[in-house]
Amino acid sequence: MSILTLFIIIPVLTVIGILFSKSHMQVKWVAVVGMSLQLLSAIGLIFLYLAERRAGNMAEVLFVQDNLWYQTLNIHFFIGVDGVSVAMIGLTSLVVFAGIFASWDIVDLPREFFTSLILLATGVFGFFICLDLFTMFLFYELAVIPMYLLIGIWGSGPRHYSAMKLTLMLMGGSAFILLGIIGIYFNSAPNGGPLTFDLIKISKEHIPIDVQRFLFPFLFVGFGVLGAMFPFHTWSPDGHASAPTAVSMLHAGVLMKLGGYGCYRVAVFLLPDAAHQLGWIFLILATIGVIYGALGAIWQKDLKYINA
Repeated sequence: MSILTLFIIIPVLTVIGILFSKSHMQVKWVAVVGMSLQLLSAIGLIFLYLAERRAGNMAEVLFVQDNLWYQTLNIHFFIGVDGVSVAMIGLTSLVVFAGIFASWDIVDLPREFFTSLILLATGVFGFFICLDLFTMFLFYELAVIPMYLLIGIWGSGPRHYSAMKLTLMLMGGSAFILLGIIGIYFNSAPNGGPLTFDLIKISKEHIPIDVQRFLFPFLFVGFGVLGAMFPFHTWSPDGHASAPTAVSMLHAGVLMKLGGYGCYRVAVFLLPDAAHQLGWIFLILATIGVIYGALGAIWQKDLKYINA
């Protein structure tokens, strides 16, 4: 068993422990213990990864585990990490750990709150370690869905409007991602052989450039919605302002990074020729976002809006 499975097992066991806790204080301490173990696992992973690299292991990804899930569509539970995903796992572990203490004073439905928060974190961890497009997408959705509950129930201000706006826009982005993933799957073996969702195998194939140009906008825009790319960013300020503090921390520090990581790991990595040809469009959108975001922040008086 790979060390990476701990990043799925520990949150799941923590959620089970929370569900069986008998008091509000016990719920909080179970969450603290679980996420402390998660943080220690992340620190251990960083040291192990650096040790492997110093020892001369230059493999593309480390700590690989590959288990077949669904043979008909060739879906695997395929996990592994490189330097970028290790860094993101460390960041996520730290933010979730801090978010537990930032939510210590939650009074309304603490069991449900911490369950939703840790389920969100489970999706994030799963997304960062998965190397199979299908399972990666499942964890991506697991990370996005709890946001609606966390903002809609425990948020402030126009929380119902913010939660619904966030959910609808992110679900729209997810639909684009799903179309892109399906397109890649059916073009994953241009020279013959079984179709696959395996990121590493697909990256070594040459998908026809016309197909790349067609699929790249679906994936980049789909992940870009979560990354608050202009002009699909409008859910973010409302979501930040209405979210509880811990959720806002996860939102800004981790969840939006899923969008950038997805653009890098899926869109650019698997469709490099299209990324080279169409990159200028997204550079323009990114530049507009930088300038527009800075001008927008100048006028804000709410700290969460400024951050968003």
